[in-house]
Amino acid sequence: MEDHTARLRPSHLLTRVRAVLGTLDLDCRCRGKLDASLERFESLETRRQVRALILDARHQAERIAALLELVGELDTVTTDEADLGVFDEIAFLFADIGSAAARGAGDMAMARSLASAGIASPHEAEG
Repeated sequence: MEDHTARLRPSHLLTRVRAVLGTLDLDCRCRGKLDASLERFESLETRRQVRALILDARHQAERIAALLELVGELDTVTTDEADLGVFDEIAFLFADIGSAAARGAGDMAMARSLASAGIASPHEAEG
C-alpha cells in the first residue's frame, strides 16, 4: 500500500519558515500580517489535504464496490471446482478489498487528525 500520508502536514515546512522569518527584524504591524498570512496558508493547505483524503477514501469505497461485484463469482464455485485458479483469483480479490479498506480507514484517520488539530473546521473540510 502506497503511503500517501507522508506528504501531509504542512506544519513542518511552516515551522522552518517561521523560524527563518522569526530572525527578521520586522515591525509589529508587519509581523502580525505575516503571522496571519502564514496561519491562513496553513489552514488552507490543511483543508486541501483533508479534501484530498476524503476524495481518496471515496475512491477506495468505489474500488471496494467494484471488487465486491467480482467476488460475487464465489457463488458459482463448488466443492468440485475444476479450475483451481479460481480460488487464487478470489483470494486476491479479498486481499485487494482489504488493502482498499485499510487505505480508506487510514485516509479517514488522517483526516480526523488534521481536522481535530483545530486548523480545519468540519464544515470547511467538506467538498
